[in-house]
Amino acid sequence: MNQTSTDAQNEAPATARTRRNFLRDLTLGSVAAAAAVTVVVPKAEAADPVPTTDHTGDVKIFRFSTRNNVSCRACRNHHRYMAFRTRKAARMNRAHPGCDCRIEPQWVERKTFRQLFKANGVKVDVANRKPGPRF
Repeated sequence: MNQTSTDAQNEAPATARTRRNFLRDLTLGSVAAAAAVTVVVPKAEAADPVPTTDHTGDVKIFRFSTRNNVSCRACRNHHRYMAFRTRKAARMNRAHPGCDCRIEPQWVERKTFRQLFKANGVKVDVANRKPGPRF
C-alpha cells in the first residue's frame, strides 16, 4: 500500500469546506452583522431627531375625508365645504345614512376657529364654508 495516498486523504477534509463549516461561518457572520447594526442604529437615530409638529395656539376641528376610499358624489359634495367643532357633531351630520367616510382632525388657527364657529356671539357646531352666490 502506498502511504502517501492515506495521508492525502486525511489532509483533504481539513482544507476542504464542508456544508457544516459553511453554515457555522454564515451564522457567526450574521450574528456579528446584527450586533453591529444594533450598535450603529441608535447612534444614527440620536443624530437625526424626529421632527415634531407644534400646534401651540391652534385648535383642532374635524373634517370628513374622501381620499383613498370609495365615496359617492353626495359625500364628495357635502364633505368638501363642511367643518365640525367636535367629532360627535361630524358623526351626526353625515351626507346620507350609511356614509362611512373617515373623520379626520385638522388644526386651524384660533382666529379662524372663532370665525367658523361663532355666529353673532352664539357657538355653532357646524361650519359650512361654501361660498355664496355671486351677483
